[in-house]
Amino acid sequence: MAQTTISDLWTPDIWIQGVAEKAKAFPTLLNSPVVVNAPLFDTIASGAGVAANIPFYKDITDDTDGIQVEDSAPTPGEITSGKQVTPILNRVKAYDVTALAAQVSGAMPDPVGEILNQLAAGRMKRRQRTLVSVLRGAFGGGDDSKDSASELTSMRVEAFDETGLDATSEQKMSADLFITAKALLGELADNLIGGAILTHPNIVAQLEILDKESFKNGVESGLPFTVRTYRGVPIYTSNLLVRAGTSNGYVYETYILTAGCVGFGAKAQSSRVGDVAHLIVDETQIAKNNLTVYDRNRYLMHLNGMKWVGTPSGQSATDAELATIANWDLAFSSADRVGGVLIRTNG
Repeated sequence: MAQTTISDLWTPDIWIQGVAEKAKAFPTLLNSPVVVNAPLFDTIASGAGVAANIPFYKDITDDTDGIQVEDSAPTPGEITSGKQVTPILNRVKAYDVTALAAQVSGAMPDPVGEILNQLAAGRMKRRQRTLVSVLRGAFGGGDDSKDSASELTSMRVEAFDETGLDATSEQKMSADLFITAKALLGELADNLIGGAILTHPNIVAQLEILDKESFKNGVESGLPFTVRTYRGVPIYTSNLLVRAGTSNGYVYETYILTAGCVGFGAKAQSSRVGDVAHLIVDETQIAKNNLTVYDRNRYLMHLNGMKWVGTPSGQSATDAELATIANWDLAFSSADRVGGVLIRTNG
């Protein structure tokens, strides 16, 4: 049976739209209510530079009322603005024909659909990896010290040590630790039902062993992608959220995030070679059947209330630079306004 090649199937407009649609349906934190994709963010991501300002008005809801005094004007409160700064990221992934050949067999009923699935899944996994780096930089999650001072140090629950093989029950994830972390969010804890838990699969297993009754499956929770919930909060997992202890064992990260605490925007992709955001096949190679699909993206991914102060070594920040504590400052008046908490445990 003759094999279908990518050159037989390549229609730029269909591929660009198809990958975008399938990416929106992929079960990842990026498609949860934690992440807000607003037209403003798309516009910012479409502009120039390696970073951009996101202005905001400082919260005045905690101001107190004054006492009314007859024939005396009250002292007006001040509404002031602030500035968040977000890095703008340029990313590229290239696939040669051999990497996709298994997905375009002539025996398959929908070879284009299968390729689009592969491209969308890869894109969303890489973006979630980048989001993990942003969270690590802001919270200091990737650092090997409980004393590492990040802008969100006060929003960490540190239950680990560096000798994880000897971990006690207090150093492993539990319902008590979850409740303690939730309390750090203060009034924002009410937004957790529309938020998410991002953690390692081993931590989900630990919680399931200890607190099985607090889990609901996708059908019971009413969420898409068969997303499970723990105490009403949707769970997403990443194998990245673990490191080796400096002595032995492992240290795990669990992020508890409220609805809308991450902003996302992207430049629309085109089929024009040289565009900083495009999805193309190298047309010059079609005659040789030596094809390469280039998936170039330009986007921003920003944790609410933070300010990027880093200087990228290249044309945009790398994941390693995003994960560096010193590259982030707090723009909001207090850390509990950001909408996230980090729990670090040994299991």
